[in-house]
Amino acid sequence: MPKPSVLPSMLNVETFPAQPGGPFPEQTNPRYAASSGLWGACFSGGGPRAFAAALGQMRGLNAAGVLPFFGAISCVSGGSWFGVPFSFAPDSFSVTELLGDVTAPGDITVGGLQHIPETCLGSALLNLTDDTLGLLVAYYVLQYSLGNLSFDKIWSRCLNDLILFPFALSDTSSYFSLNSATVSQIVTNNPGLAKTNFFTLRDNQPYVFAGATQVFPSSLAMTQGDFVRSRPAARSNAASGELSLPGQFYRHFEYSPAYVGTSQWFPGAGCGKADFGGGFVQSFGFDSGTPTSAPQQNLAQVPTPAYQFLLSDAIGSSSAAIAAYLDEFDLDPVFPEFSYWPPVNIGQEQACTYSFGDGGILENIGIVPLLRRQYKVIFAFVNSPYPVGSTDPGCYMGVDGQITRLFGYIPQNDFGNSQVTQIFPGTQFQTVLAGLTQSKQAGGVVFAAGLFTIQTPNNFGLEAYPGNGEVLIFWMYNHRNQSWVNQLAPGVQALLGSKAPSNYMANFPNYNTVFQNEDELLLLSAQQVNLLADMWSYSIVSGFGQAGQAFGVSVESPNGTAYSCPH
Repeated sequence: MPKPSVLPSMLNVETFPAQPGGPFPEQTNPRYAASSGLWGACFSGGGPRAFAAALGQMRGLNAAGVLPFFGAISCVSGGSWFGVPFSFAPDSFSVTELLGDVTAPGDITVGGLQHIPETCLGSALLNLTDDTLGLLVAYYVLQYSLGNLSFDKIWSRCLNDLILFPFALSDTSSYFSLNSATVSQIVTNNPGLAKTNFFTLRDNQPYVFAGATQVFPSSLAMTQGDFVRSRPAARSNAASGELSLPGQFYRHFEYSPAYVGTSQWFPGAGCGKADFGGGFVQSFGFDSGTPTSAPQQNLAQVPTPAYQFLLSDAIGSSSAAIAAYLDEFDLDPVFPEFSYWPPVNIGQEQACTYSFGDGGILENIGIVPLLRRQYKVIFAFVNSPYPVGSTDPGCYMGVDGQITRLFGYIPQNDFGNSQVTQIFPGTQFQTVLAGLTQSKQAGGVVFAAGLFTIQTPNNFGLEAYPGNGEVLIFWMYNHRNQSWVNQLAPGVQALLGSKAPSNYMANFPNYNTVFQNEDELLLLSAQQVNLLADMWSYSIVSGFGQAGQAFGVSVESPNGTAYSCPH
């Protein structure tokens, strides 16, 4: 069907008011249902470092043959830069093309590290030069001055060109949704929309979440998220993140293929004492104005937004910490702002405009959506800039504060976030600390595995798991795998000590979130990207070395039996 030249003035948008314990819309599909025994994985924030690490982690999961066991992946900030294009790239890209092949450490060469195929997601990281970013910002500022673009869309549009364009996902006239069935239903409810106006999730992919944080009020400086996790203190104090932010309140927010929102309910806690939260709306209808009347059969009629809500808006919001720094100087917000109305009491409240920033402002690992849906096996990839044992003030007992905060332990530098984000009992942190310490001493992949329980009540509204209340979590930590390093050729090993300004790797694998290379805000070299992805893909495959064992722990496949690993 041809694309309409003009969108209809009104949209009929399905709403999903939250109910205690769910169900969540996608959970009715066995492919995504936690109740089916499927696993979950979360990929933390961390800018280009998180992207490169997630590339290798997903490559390893695919090579180990366990990717079909995952019902959902949850991504934050730099993790969303990877997770969204991986989940939505057209089927013309094979999974192997997108992820690349696992390379045995002894087969890695200095020359081979200098190239990333254009079909590999990691190639997008090579686009993040200051020159290219500067030209794009200038172009979109011009579009803003001509009245063609809202100023708060600039960051998202830059990511649209840099990260999504190489994988045919940058069409600014295309919505996104879950699959052909959901698109057909949308078009049935909105005959003015053509089916070709939607990107959909790749076949048989896990469901994907991009995490963001709603900031209220938005008039105060917001400096948290990935950006402040830049350089370890030994190299730079430029982003200490110690600014106190009194009066701000943060709310966890989810973008996903079928719907957008939060199941938490905050009565009278929005603009003008409006309500906030309480459910979800279909993704294509997000950022719309006030519904015209009460919904009919969960369908709300809303004015069509001036700008379509795009995949780039999701990843732009999920990673908006960098742009948010400009708010300190009272500049127009270049981080995303969206019109929002709660899917409760529809027709009784006006839409309000809020800032939706980096998911890492509140919860940088991305584990909350998976716990909310009660996946019983979760692989939490914590792509930290700090090695285990670091004395950086962003750590507590040598562990990145983004983990320790979930157990109630606040690092000396809490990056301005004074909000309580504890989810697990503090006593259970010892399981994490012991596992990370012991695996570090063993010289292989650094991780901690254990059974954890949800501490209720908590500020995310998470409920205790049924039965024994336990969830098996593998905390996969971004630390040097020395056994992998030992197998590298001498010339490749030498790269890991490089202090070249344009290819700095002395801090491998804990690259800085920004300014890893001198005079470049976000750029990583091909060698930096490849080495980080290669280490992680090897680490993941080796961790699934025995049937029924993941990193030495027995794990059932979704059919209730020990899974069979091809390696």
